[in-house]
Amino acid sequence: MTHPARPPHVALADHFADPGTSRHPLRIRLTSGEEFDCSAPSFDIDQLVLVVTASDGAVREIRPTDIQVLYERRPRWPAYAGLSVTTVVLGAVTSAVIVPQLSPLTAAVGAFLGALGGALAAAALPWFLPSLSPFAYQRLLERLGPLAYWRTVFRKADA
Repeated sequence: MTHPARPPHVALADHFADPGTSRHPLRIRLTSGEEFDCSAPSFDIDQLVLVVTASDGAVREIRPTDIQVLYERRPRWPAYAGLSVTTVVLGAVTSAVIVPQLSPLTAAVGAFLGALGGALAAAALPWFLPSLSPFAYQRLLERLGPLAYWRTVFRKADA
């Protein structure tokens, strides 16, 4: 049984209905051939347009029928693992140095508490970093090279 193709505005509205999807940088290729990077996507269901902030800061409204391909930049799991290990180690080292100077606790206890704090921070960082500065996050992902990839979110032929 074949299912009828979903209209592009429905496919995009469904994808961007989840607030978590707006965390990742996007690259859009229009049917005109123009391609640009952007962030902060939202789908305006009243106007049936995708609203994005381009890398130059301009807010653009794009009709779904004008989109050829929409990609999303995502880090691979080794990037998340490296960020987590670095955060835990920095928390442990920093606390091992500071805690004995500020309290009667030992450096080992400080390192343990710092590692716990680092683990909590590591759990929050992947969701916090993109919202802090979307374009700085995009540049970070570009610097990761093979530790990040472009995932196709929407392709006109898929609609």
